[in-house]
Amino acid sequence: MQKIDDYNIILVNLDGLRQDRVDVCKNLKEISENGIYFPNMISVAPYTLAAHHSIITGLYPSEHGIDAYHNMFKFKNEVTTIPEVLKNNGFFTACNISSKSLMTEKGFEKFQIFDEYQIDYKSEHKKLLSELSNKKKFFLFLHYDKLHTHLVNDVLKKYNETNEDKYFNNVDKNKNRFDSHLEECDLVVKELLNSLKELKLDKKTILIFTSDHGTSCGEKIGEKSYGTFLYDYTLKVFCIIYIPNEDGKIVKNLCDSLDIFPTIMELANLSDKKYCEKLSGKNLLTITENPNNKDRIVFSETGGLNGPWPSPKKHNVFAVRSNNKKLIYNDTPETWEFYNLTDDPMEQINIYDEKSNEIQELKTKLFVFMKENNIDTKLSNYYA
Repeated sequence: MQKIDDYNIILVNLDGLRQDRVDVCKNLKEISENGIYFPNMISVAPYTLAAHHSIITGLYPSEHGIDAYHNMFKFKNEVTTIPEVLKNNGFFTACNISSKSLMTEKGFEKFQIFDEYQIDYKSEHKKLLSELSNKKKFFLFLHYDKLHTHLVNDVLKKYNETNEDKYFNNVDKNKNRFDSHLEECDLVVKELLNSLKELKLDKKTILIFTSDHGTSCGEKIGEKSYGTFLYDYTLKVFCIIYIPNEDGKIVKNLCDSLDIFPTIMELANLSDKKYCEKLSGKNLLTITENPNNKDRIVFSETGGLNGPWPSPKKHNVFAVRSNNKKLIYNDTPETWEFYNLTDDPMEQINIYDEKSNEIQELKTKLFVFMKENNIDTKLSNYYA
């Protein structure tokens, strides 16, 4: 890839958009065909609070401090953020988000909070871009959260809380209701592209589209939305990098949301700086140059507000996965799950076998991850 100088960078989180719905969004699909599309990105934590802070820091939740719903104000100020680095290297940095709790302000020179029920994304984004157009170069984080709003209002509230079985018995109907709002999401993408073109920013702006987590539509009993379990309908997200005048390609290698930080550093020509050395994530542009590297392991964690074993004060569900296998540990009931994702992509058949060498290898990797990140579980004696 050619070196890029003085390009703007816009990172867009389409909150709650499942990877398997990207092709339903006409404009987003077109961008994926013209950009570098990573359809196998895994969220390190399938809820916005933790996921946003992991994306913006390149760190696991236990490293940046937001490792539970009730730890929303425990972000570690010593942690380096993407906007902080870019600001120190000539970028003007701005953020447009629905809640102050969902993103640290560290490094952002302009930090706007919008009302998710009142916002007109077209005018809001165009006004913000117009203000930024006179900057030499800028980094902008945009948050689209209407899918989340619609999930609550048009899907979950359709069911009486005393009759949860009805929700879990209507997966297809729930998906159709969810899909009915994708056109609105896709229109925001189109309007953003139009605004960039009108302001003559389209030829010098790199666009990165991703999702912080997917969304349950009732596939697994006990999880109505996201953040409770670690199954692929909430874990499997995506990343699309659109670089003007670069050819599009699809990269099917396994990657995770921590990769966005080092990738932005590369796009900003800052990949040789010392803060990249300690990051767990990989530069996605390097992954494109090594398409045969299929041995990667990624980790995810969560602790739900609801569900069969809610844990809002600390994470209690952990997963380690390879390209086609996933091992899950549920700390509260102390149970294990193992899935062959090639044979069982919907994760319906738990084939956990304590005697399996393959499972023991993944379990060892998970224990190392827990130890390195000082994660406290009922199995701490195994890796302390």
